[in-house]
Amino acid sequence: MSKTLIACVEDLFFRSKIEATARHLNVPLRFVPCSDLAKATGDGATGAVLLELSAPDAIAAVKSLRRAPATATLPVIGFLSHVDRKLAEEAQSAGVTQVMPRSQFSETLPDLVMDLLAPGTKREIQEEPELPDE
Repeated sequence: MSKTLIACVEDLFFRSKIEATARHLNVPLRFVPCSDLAKATGDGATGAVLLELSAPDAIAAVKSLRRAPATATLPVIGFLSHVDRKLAEEAQSAGVTQVMPRSQFSETLPDLVMDLLAPGTKREIQEEPELPDE
């Protein structure tokens, strides 16, 4: 996977979760403020964007991406509080590829990254061995 994952995330919990996932999957990752998203993705090396929709300028950043031919179809995955339906609708209208609640984003992050940057690749999951019965 040579494409870079760009993340516009302010929440420290999600930043660390995304960083750990990218490190585990050996995916190049850059965190940028939403205001710099268009500039950060314009080089053609970006494979996808993860976007905290409650971050300042998140919706404006998506609209800017969608206006530029080079990033008009770039996958943008947005996550937000499950109760913020108005923001979810606004994000979809702006061109966010997929909008999901924080809980779903958190649960599916490794598979989501693999699907975005290496479609068709299966992630190897090492299950912990069962403990013997006593």
